[in-house]
Amino acid sequence: MGATLIFPSSVPDAVRYANDARERGETVVAASSLSYDGTAKNFDNWIYLPSVYDKVFPSCLAKAIRAHDIVRIFCPVPIAYVALRRHEAEGAISIPIIAEIPIHRALSRHRDLMAEAATYHAFIQTIAQGRSPLSRIEIASLIRHATNIFGETGVAKIAAMMAMFADAPQGDVVEIGVLAGRSAYVLASMARRHQTGSVLAIDPWDTAAARQHETPDDFRAMLEEWAHVVPLEDFFESFIVSLLPIGVGNRFNYLAETSRSAYLTWSGQRLVETPHFGAVTYAGAISVLHIDGNHDYVHVREDCELWVPRILPGGWLILDDYVWFHGDGPHRAGDELLAEHGARIERAFVCDKALFVKLGS
Repeated sequence: MGATLIFPSSVPDAVRYANDARERGETVVAASSLSYDGTAKNFDNWIYLPSVYDKVFPSCLAKAIRAHDIVRIFCPVPIAYVALRRHEAEGAISIPIIAEIPIHRALSRHRDLMAEAATYHAFIQTIAQGRSPLSRIEIASLIRHATNIFGETGVAKIAAMMAMFADAPQGDVVEIGVLAGRSAYVLASMARRHQTGSVLAIDPWDTAAARQHETPDDFRAMLEEWAHVVPLEDFFESFIVSLLPIGVGNRFNYLAETSRSAYLTWSGQRLVETPHFGAVTYAGAISVLHIDGNHDYVHVREDCELWVPRILPGGWLILDDYVWFHGDGPHRAGDELLAEHGARIERAFVCDKALFVKLGS
């Protein structure tokens, strides 16, 4: 299929393209006009090419094309892209320059994001019964930043989480099961936007604690393989990096503990202090609770028994994976919760596999 020339290769988009190309088996040759290019180490094959403004550039490019069987060019830098198009128009380049001009591609992605935000703005207002103050710009911003964090929480669930805060009472926001922090970022952002209360993220970030016994053999094998390649402990640092900008102001913190251990700390001393986020004092009553820890029934049930009674009147529960192909722990626990608290439930719905429940007095 021939090789793709990435030029200039000294920008992040070039590295991303090369990584994607490796996965699809595409041969890549990277090049830049820097005599020393610190990014060259990111590529299997790197060469030097003179500046696109140098009179010898066309001949040097033609020589590289022949030597490396290059059949297309990916250019991630706008000015270089325009110069390459000029060379193409002058007949100096005979192979295609693929993809849009980078600035066009960025604007196209932005327009797509804003269109998506407009759709979810209407969705959020439906769930919030018209009470959400969030603008389309705010929704787009949160979607962009949250989805850049690794996780399985989809945009529909993110939007439903945004909607809940429109009528959530003041109190603590608690998440059980954090991983890299995608949904924690949403909760922290919304708690700050609505001045709801302090946020507590709970996860032991421990591979052994994450093992689940009520899932199919293939699912357990996948988790075991994953644990060898990327242990859950490695996600803790990623979580800190993602949440540090939004967690400032003594309104966000975490406990690297099991749900039960964290409950004793939160309900007892109500003070959590860490090197990353300082000291945070909690109210001891919950406005929003997100349960997404170990999905075995016994663990989901324990999370519900510990934390749900502390939800304030008008508060929300999100039970993740209520609809789940790999086990029925969340579904069984969710059905029991709906039966036990039926008289107290004001609203309940399922969105993107998660059960959302608003509890009254």
